[in-house]
Amino acid sequence: MTRIETSVRALACLAFFAPTAPGVADTVTDFYKGKTISMIVASGPGGGYDLYARTLVRHYPRHIPGSPNIVIQYLPGGGGIVAANNVFAVAPRDGSGMGMLSSSTFLLAAVGDPNTKFDNLKFTFIGNMNEEVDTCSVWHTSGINSADDLKTREVIVGTAGAGSNSHTFPVGMNSVLGLKFKPIAGYQGGTPIRVTAMERGELQGMCGVFVSTVQSQLTRQLAGGQLKVILQMGLSRHPDFKDVPNALEMAKDPNGRAALELLFAQLALGRPVLGPPDIPADRAAALQKAFDATMDDPQFRAEAEKTRVELRWFGAARMKEVMERMEAAPKPVKDDVRKLLNVQ
Repeated sequence: MTRIETSVRALACLAFFAPTAPGVADTVTDFYKGKTISMIVASGPGGGYDLYARTLVRHYPRHIPGSPNIVIQYLPGGGGIVAANNVFAVAPRDGSGMGMLSSSTFLLAAVGDPNTKFDNLKFTFIGNMNEEVDTCSVWHTSGINSADDLKTREVIVGTAGAGSNSHTFPVGMNSVLGLKFKPIAGYQGGTPIRVTAMERGELQGMCGVFVSTVQSQLTRQLAGGQLKVILQMGLSRHPDFKDVPNALEMAKDPNGRAALELLFAQLALGRPVLGPPDIPADRAAALQKAFDATMDDPQFRAEAEKTRVELRWFGAARMKEVMERMEAAPKPVKDDVRKLLNVQ
């Protein structure tokens, strides 16, 4: 074959394949144009998940081909398990359903909680808005002034249910660290409900509140001295709470520390956005690309800064890595965490 013939043949191939990429984009645009996407939020209105979700949906649609509408549906229950089960098994798999789910449910699934009817690694990962650190705080009338006081004095904390960080973290720390949290279930729907209960004298404190929620929603109570953060949970101290001890620092037993590390590992997925399995690849890629673009959008970031929405975000690839690490934890460590969480 001559050089001219080769060139002609190459140009013909290019002409054949060139329309493919725009065709795929047009297909995605056609699907989403005029469509409404449902985003399930694993808590009630007014909490941290709600704040993140509402901030996201004001900007996310314009980066998705076809600029669909996004509506939020609140689905609290089971510490987030109800929402996760729904997104996995009920939400439409055509790219019109997704959720902002509670990270605690992924840990429960990783250790084999029978109430979790989903496979962590089969979700369609879209993006995570913030890598979190968790906190425990107490009301000024509790008589608790430091983390050391938790070893000798009982403190009543409200929880959103057995699958939530607000329940699993104090229970786990009671077992490993010998703390004296007394968890009371029934405070679903977000942090404001537990704050109101502390104001009424029903509760003395709360755990399972992300640093980002503390910074965005509890500044008045902190500044006024009604609320004090006395303990944080995560793989390291949050840079904005350098003087607050981390629960891992209190763990003297290596096995107990390993269990707490797995318990806290899911905090990396602090504000995760996921879809059900089997979303068509082109639509999944478009949702992922649009999420990344939203996180870098100057208008979005300006609103996030104004409302104190922390953005230590990352995309779908790292979400998968975090999930895989949790799933790959050694069986003895998983067994220890199952016992801490009373998973049967």
